[in-house]
Formats: sequence, C-alpha cells, structure tokens
Amino acid sequence: MEVVRERRMCEHVRAPTDPHPPEHPMTHQPQPGQAPYGVPGPHPQPRTGMSTGAKFGVGCAVLFCLLFAFVGCAALLASGAPQDSDRPAATGGESAPEAEEVPAGEESEAPAEEAAADAPVVLTATRHEFAPSILHDGGDYTSVYVTVENRGDEDVDVNPLYFSVVAEDGTKKDTIDGLGMAEDQIDTLTLSPGQRAEGVITVKGSITPASVEFSGAFGLGDTYTAEVG
Repeated sequence: MEVVRERRMCEHVRAPTDPHPPEHPMTHQPQPGQAPYGVPGPHPQPRTGMSTGAKFGVGCAVLFCLLFAFVGCAALLASGAPQDSDRPAATGGESAPEAEEVPAGEESEAPAEEAAADAPVVLTATRHEFAPSILHDGGDYTSVYVTVENRGDEDVDVNPLYFSVVAEDGTKKDTIDGLGMAEDQIDTLTLSPGQRAEGVITVKGSITPASVEFSGAFGLGDTYTAEVG
C-alpha cells in the first residue's frame, strides 16, 4: 500500500503543468462586432411590403386621375361639336310660304261666324226705329229687329219674352216691360227645322243696343247672341 501511494505521488509530481490551459468555449471573449461564441448572430430583418391602406390610397388616386381625364375629354368633345345656331340653314328650291297676317278684328270674328253658322239656331239683329202700337203708354222705348232661323233637327220655340237686349254700357234689359209697346212685334210660334221667324223686340228706356240674346223659357237651354248691326 505504501509503495503504490508513493508511486502515485511521484507520478503526480513528474506530470508537467501546461502554462496555457485551454480556454472554455463559453469564456472566449468575442471581437468587436462579432457575436459571442456559441450564440447565433442577429437574423436579417425581412423587407416589409406596402400596407393595405397605402394600396387603397394609391388605387383611389389612380381612379380619380382616370375619371378626371375622361371628364376633360368629354367636355372637349362637347365644346367642339357644332351648335344648332352655327349650322348653316337648310336651303331648298323654294322657301316656305309666309303666313299672312290677319287683322285682330277679322281674326276674332272669323271663328265666331263659323260657330254661328254651325249652330242649330242662327240669330241676327239690326237697329230699328221704335214704332208705337195702340198699347203704347207714352214712355221711351228702344226696338231691335231680329230674325231667328232653325237649322237644327228639332223644333225651336220663339217668344218675345225669350229675348233680352244688352246696351253699350253693359246694361242688360228684358223685353217684359216693352211687351206690346211696338208694332211688328215678333210672334209667339214654334219653328220646325228649316223655318225662320222675324220681327221686333222692344225694351223700356232709350238705350244704344249693342247685342241681343235669345234663349229658352226662363233662360233655360242654350243662349244665342248676335251683335246689333
């Protein structure tokens, strides 16, 4: 036992010692800018692309530019199109006939005359000097000579009381107060189609008659008017 222990001690004494023992991998000092030994270096950052909001903004800007260009082209084409006033007037072999000017009085009278001609009853009136009858009471009266023609398909009743006279001042007078006061008073009768009656109607007072109106009993039915000539 003693011999073995002494031999081991001698071997320990004879074993040379390394003046530069190996460094531990974890205790190695890295150089400036170099990652420590055993530690992975920084990974390169991935390149980031355009965000969704930026893409939307760019798309809107492009769309707006296209729309603006389209509107500008449309406005340019519209401004360049010839207007109706700039177009030359169409020329033909003959010019259109000009409308003849009709005096205001004749233009208003023509439709009235046509309507009267187509009416079933045609009424005319003219001035007439008052001629008193035996029933005249001595007062002032105005007479008008009238004609009534039945151009319709039905009978027409005629009576002196179915008339009235309108003066120039617009006053309308009935014939009831002048009934029987003048000679040649129009008769009370019924006109068949195609027949005609004429006579005098009279109103009380001295007036200037402008027109005469004829209608049915109590003012019922159609009213026909004639200017006093």
